[in-house]
Amino acid sequence: MSVNTTSPNSGANNAGGNNNRNGFGSGATFAPGISINLNKTTNGGGGGAPRPGAAANPGTGVDRTSPLVLPEPAFYSAADVRSYCEALRAFAAYSAIEVEVGAEILKAALEQAPPVPGDHAFKAKMRARAVAKKVSKAADALADAAKDAAGAWAAFQREYADVMTPRPAQQQRRPFQF
Repeated sequence: MSVNTTSPNSGANNAGGNNNRNGFGSGATFAPGISINLNKTTNGGGGGAPRPGAAANPGTGVDRTSPLVLPEPAFYSAADVRSYCEALRAFAAYSAIEVEVGAEILKAALEQAPPVPGDHAFKAKMRARAVAKKVSKAADALADAAKDAAGAWAAFQREYADVMTPRPAQQQRRPFQF
């Protein structure tokens, strides 16, 4: 970032007041330096495409840094469970929004399609809404998956709280003696 200002003593108008208040007076400019770096990493194959067999083994040959891909389900600590639940919730919430937008676009496209001969305009719109409603239900299911992922973390905390933060052992009380 660079800030160019005029010196307070360089101008003739400084007698009546400070025109260069806090370094930003007349003639001051603000020019932030912006740099963008893009790095692309591929996994051997043709342009980062999944390798054969990826459908049978999810995550094989897929870039795991994408926000649309879940992390490997390795649960060795409470932090692993939390990060997986958070990633699942984020994935499902983002996907629900994308699918709902897709449903609206599909409905608009089908409403604009040429009508079937002998069909009314209202019936064509109803058919388009019926098709888009199925996609919208898929978006609702993804939103429910996001809620359930958040609930899974809450249930884990509730059910395994003693394992995560064990309580200190209670001291043995000595019997009262005279």
